[in-house]
Amino acid sequence: MSRWVVHCKKQKYDVYVGRAVSRSGLKASVWGNPFILGKDGTREEVMAKYRAWLLANPALLEKLPDLKGKVLGCWCAPEACHGDILAELANSG
Repeated sequence: MSRWVVHCKKQKYDVYVGRAVSRSGLKASVWGNPFILGKDGTREEVMAKYRAWLLANPALLEKLPDLKGKVLGCWCAPEACHGDILAELANSG
């Protein structure tokens, strides 16, 4: 588990990076993973697809520094998720 990515309902976070969840009042994040676990592959496969999608998206790559040092909230944590990819890329270098 990354110290940069936490479950959005169990711990405090700075930036929500998941999909919209109306029952919780959470709006979709620009960082949300468009690939769905099960429908689009295994956890590892959807994470690989997300990484490739993110790296091919210059507009989002430009915004990555905004996430540096921030705790990201998602529904997957403590399981591996796209938030780990965001944290890795934002906090590297």
